[in-house]
Amino acid sequence: MVAPVGLRGLATAKGLMDVAQEIKIDHDNIPVSYEEKLVANTLIREISIHGDAEEIYVYNDYQKLGLHDAAMHSKEDHAEVKKLIFRDEHIAASHEHHDDIMADSVNAFFAHGQEEETTRHPTLREKLSPEDNDKLARAFLKAREMVPTRPHPLAPQTDGTLQKAMGVYGHV
Repeated sequence: MVAPVGLRGLATAKGLMDVAQEIKIDHDNIPVSYEEKLVANTLIREISIHGDAEEIYVYNDYQKLGLHDAAMHSKEDHAEVKKLIFRDEHIAASHEHHDDIMADSVNAFFAHGQEEETTRHPTLREKLSPEDNDKLARAFLKAREMVPTRPHPLAPQTDGTLQKAMGVYGHV
C-alpha cells in the first residue's frame, strides 16, 4: 500500500482542520502518483477512495449549506471519473493504449479537482464556521478509511448509503 504524499490533518493556527485543504491534498496526490508512474492500481484506488469519501460526507453538507447545484455537478463529475477508472481497471497493462486510456481518466480527475478548488471550495469555506469546517474535514478523513477501494460506476450518486455499505464488503 502506498501512503498519501500530502500533509494530512494539517491544522490551522487555531488547531482546526480545513475540509477544502484535506480534499486538495487528495487532488495533489493524484498528479504525484501519475508523474512518478506508479502502478495504475494505485491511481484507481486513490481516485475511488477520494470520490466516495467526498460524496458520502462533503457533498451532503454542500446541500445543507444551500449548494445543491454544486453538489449535483460534483457528483456528476465523480460519476464520469468512476466510469473511466472502472474501464481502466479492466484493461490489461499490456494493452497498446493502456497509458493513453489511464491518462484520460487522470486528466478527467485533474479537471474536476481544479474546478472544485477554484469555484466550490472558496464558497464552502465562506459558509462553514471554523468548527464545522474542522468537523467536516475529520469526517472526510475518517471516510477515506471506510469506503471501497475500487470504483463502483453504477452506484447511484445519492447520499452515500450505498458507498458505505459497499465499503463494509468491498474494502480491500
